[in-house]
Amino acid sequence: MVRLLPLPSLLMACAIACSSGKTGPSGPDPQAEDQARVRIDNRASLDMDIYLLRGCGQALRLGFVPGGEKSTFALPPTLTAGALSITFEARPVRRSGQAVRSEPFRVSPGEEITWSIPPQ
Repeated sequence: MVRLLPLPSLLMACAIACSSGKTGPSGPDPQAEDQARVRIDNRASLDMDIYLLRGCGQALRLGFVPGGEKSTFALPPTLTAGALSITFEARPVRRSGQAVRSEPFRVSPGEEITWSIPPQ
């Protein structure tokens, strides 16, 4: 006797099979060229979590930069739209140092902002 899969299981299996594989055009993403970026140079010996601070006081985590290293983060238009300027904050991961704020930066599509976190 043949046993059929329940409908939810069958739909899940179909979704997994359909989602595997490459879709869309190959080559550079045209939206990526218009996306602003921030390059963080963590000159502190502490690992830092990086936040984008919006004018309304909201802090949005961008990512993590190990001590003594550099990282680049994309700034999607949803984070920067309508902002006259943006500020960044670096917070020590282990809470063993002081949080550091950047000066305000003007941001434009396709621009790369560079911010250096001072040694601690």
